[in-house]
Amino acid sequence: WRQLLQSLGEWYTRGGTVDWQAFHEAADDSPPRRKVHLPTYPFQRQRYWVDQAAIRAARTVVYGGPSIHPLLGRKLDWADGDDKIRFEVQLDFSSLPYLTDHRVFDTAVVPGTAYLEMGLAAGNAVSDERFRVEGVTVERALVLSDEGTTTVQVVLSSEQQGYRFQIFSLNAEESYWMLHGGGHLIPDQAQESPASVDLAELRARCPTELSVADHYLFCQEHGLNYGPGFRSVKQIFRGEDMGLGRLELSKPLAIHADDYHLHPALLDAALQTTMATLLGESGNETYLLTAIKELHVYGHAGARLWGFARVVEVSEEVILADISLFDDAGAPVAQVNGFTIAHVEPETLRHHFQKRPDDLYEIVWQEQSIEVVESADGDHGRNPGHWLIFAERGEMEGSGMGQDLARRLEASGDVCTLIYAGAAYENKGDNVWHADPGEPDHFERLFVDVLGGDSLPLKGVVHLWSLDAPNTDLTTEVLEEAQVLTYGGVLHLSQAMIKQEKPTKLWVVTRNAVRVERGSEQDSLAIAQASVWGLGNTIALEYPGLWGGLIDNPEVTDLVAEIVAQDNENQVAYRDGRRYAARLVRSGVSISGQAPFSAEGSYLITGGLGGLGSRFARWMVVERGVRHIVLTGRRAPSDEVSEILKEMEEVGAKVLVVSADVSDEVQVTRLFEEIDDKMPPLKGVMHAAGTVDDGVLTQQSMERFGKVMASKVSGTWNLHVGTRDRDLDFFVCFSTIASLMGSAGQANHAAANAFMDAFVHFRRSLGLPALGINWGTWADFGAVAEMAEEKRGRLAGFGINVIDMETGALRLDALVGQSKGVQVSVMPMDWSRFLQQFPVIPSFLSELIEEVSSSTAKVVRIKSRLEQASEEEHEEILTDYLRNGIANVLKTTSAQLDIHQPLNTMGLDSLMAIELKNRVRTELGVDIPIAMLMEDIGIVGFAQKIKVMFGEIQSDASPSLVSTKTQDSEEEMLARLESGELSDEEVDALFDEHFSAEDE
Repeated sequence: WRQLLQSLGEWYTRGGTVDWQAFHEAADDSPPRRKVHLPTYPFQRQRYWVDQAAIRAARTVVYGGPSIHPLLGRKLDWADGDDKIRFEVQLDFSSLPYLTDHRVFDTAVVPGTAYLEMGLAAGNAVSDERFRVEGVTVERALVLSDEGTTTVQVVLSSEQQGYRFQIFSLNAEESYWMLHGGGHLIPDQAQESPASVDLAELRARCPTELSVADHYLFCQEHGLNYGPGFRSVKQIFRGEDMGLGRLELSKPLAIHADDYHLHPALLDAALQTTMATLLGESGNETYLLTAIKELHVYGHAGARLWGFARVVEVSEEVILADISLFDDAGAPVAQVNGFTIAHVEPETLRHHFQKRPDDLYEIVWQEQSIEVVESADGDHGRNPGHWLIFAERGEMEGSGMGQDLARRLEASGDVCTLIYAGAAYENKGDNVWHADPGEPDHFERLFVDVLGGDSLPLKGVVHLWSLDAPNTDLTTEVLEEAQVLTYGGVLHLSQAMIKQEKPTKLWVVTRNAVRVERGSEQDSLAIAQASVWGLGNTIALEYPGLWGGLIDNPEVTDLVAEIVAQDNENQVAYRDGRRYAARLVRSGVSISGQAPFSAEGSYLITGGLGGLGSRFARWMVVERGVRHIVLTGRRAPSDEVSEILKEMEEVGAKVLVVSADVSDEVQVTRLFEEIDDKMPPLKGVMHAAGTVDDGVLTQQSMERFGKVMASKVSGTWNLHVGTRDRDLDFFVCFSTIASLMGSAGQANHAAANAFMDAFVHFRRSLGLPALGINWGTWADFGAVAEMAEEKRGRLAGFGINVIDMETGALRLDALVGQSKGVQVSVMPMDWSRFLQQFPVIPSFLSELIEEVSSSTAKVVRIKSRLEQASEEEHEEILTDYLRNGIANVLKTTSAQLDIHQPLNTMGLDSLMAIELKNRVRTELGVDIPIAMLMEDIGIVGFAQKIKVMFGEIQSDASPSLVSTKTQDSEEEMLARLESGELSDEEVDALFDEHFSAEDE
């Protein structure tokens, strides 16, 4: 065979014609072939480097004949043969489907009982003697690939008595062999089998029959998931320290029972009998097979057996048992002595075997040392300045944290102005003012009136108004009024700050607006304050130079330390005097469960007449058996949604469509009355209603915020009030990642979802079901669905992958089916790409750094070259750098680019421009205006402009915050481009409008 392949290869490389289809058809019975990685592009006379590690692993072997055994495969003949005998098999679910039915959590694992069969098969392949198996160990789980094949070798080594066998697999990268276990094959001198037994007598010794269904439920709860192929236990009887089981292979396996000495599924069932009889009352303990002292096989096992297990030894760590296997007549078939199962913590099992999706995340709060913050305080008094403190009223004006903060800062030589929320704009004297949080012009006037003639620089702005938001006796009206005080004040304040010539930072303070779960916390979260966290994260994204941070529950000394130190943390919370910082990490929630849907209950989906809600409804009905579903929306269903409604009804579901605005208390009350009148008891709520009204920060208003906040704030509260006395299985809020990470052009959307994030923790603290899911970008809905494939690819280039409906349904099912996680994010991200756009990785994302393919060397190289070169050389270095960068974005070679060709004629589309902008910002620290990439200049002119900007940064120049009409327009364009809502034609029109405005 090898000679044939060599001849065929020589013929083909010399230009000969080969009928490959006929060759592969004829080669079906040949030894398995190994795939190798080759370039997918046509030969282009370019170098292609071969992975030598893979070559070393893929040693050329010759197979010595047909397959010997399903778990053994073929005997190998080695050109450099040694004294070992090797067998190799390709294990996959197509050739041995039953292997997929043995799973630890959701990972397919070859059962330890298969090691015994592999050893016996290897011994019988080389000798006619009858062997017993001794000293079997299971050292490492043999995990099978769900996608492809797993290469396994059984290696025999001669010993003084018999053979030693070892079981290896080739790891996923095919670079080395892993040892999984083995044992010894000893010639069995015993000529006679033990005497037959009386099965009735064994049955009498085990009088208590156990439920087989309960047994498999117990196994599933402990992470041992058996499919049909490994559910061979048909009856279980328990006695004192013993058990008896009737075992029978499933019909598909019974057909091939004669191919095995002792089928692994049958022996595994005997092990299950042992665990069922000994561990059924052991609570949460989980045991796994680790060793077997010896196995004797006396006769043909077939497909039916009785297994009798007796306890030999019990300790805290292990249980030893002997298992006797008999046929229906009581004749002995096999004897297993020293069957050892070891105690394993369920969480250890979960860590090693549960496949966790790589798109689930949650927020954790890590304790941060306060020492670094306090060390900066000593510098504070040397540079006096002016602070604006938007103080809370507290019990009376003039008391509270704002007043205390002012006293502390003034003691260090600073000047402080206190601004209180009021109904009118008014100077109260002694550096005290009133302003209406709902009036944007009040904030602009403050900067003129308070700072207009001030010789001291503005050091910073602290917003404390959120502390006045009510936290008890909440109603829809109270929450709506509180939003004006909280996000309204922050919105109008930040808009006024953007217009100032000299930048300064804004800190926003809340009290118990986030759930930290560290130290002592109030049971009830201050949900009325929570929306400012989403708004703050968006300000940080759109105007990083403006943003100081969010600080929850500080004492005044903590607050002084935060605003003076100005470290990289911008989401901080204090509990019991300790400082915690928010981090996004991979979620540890269980994903093995399913949502508790019932055909007898009814389920409400708000926003159910939209694209996402209607598809989740169809999934619940078609895939999960829901038969009563209520869908609400403010508009009539589209033709597409009408088809979905029809489809659900055709499969037997009762669908109630109700036109309702969930932000209206009266309409929600009527909604629940209609559900009670027409449907079975309500068992679950999915709140997916929402709207968007995008615009960058400078374009936002209270009206635009109110439009988006209505369904998320008022709607969520109304649904809570209407269901808090009902026996629900779940209450799910559909949030988005905008609240966690900010979203350029969607400050209102981020704020609205931040309220929902806090609400689910609030509701859970009341002992009620609640789950918040921060969804990422959907593939089939919203702006991304309208994008051309190429532009969607560009999003992926930024590291932003999308969620398809099938994956979304799986995640929803699993998350609703677990009880630990309260707020979980679903976002498929490529962090190595996404984080490259940041000159400094945000501390919130710092736990993900280890997943990033570091581009530090690349950044250091270009900066180092510029810093070490003379100023005259900068232009040439930057021209070369930009030429390569643009070529990379355009997917071409730098040699094909004319450095004098105008950038706006090179074919850069909107997403390409953003990609290039992010790259330059990351690698050079230069934040180029997006409009520069559309100017009528070539790469050389581009390099000249960046040279100037880089020089300013190196000389510590501090460019002002965006303040001109042109800069505002650029921010608008960037936000709209990043949202993907524009076609290429609209992009061109927008740029024409932009440049026309500049000319004017």
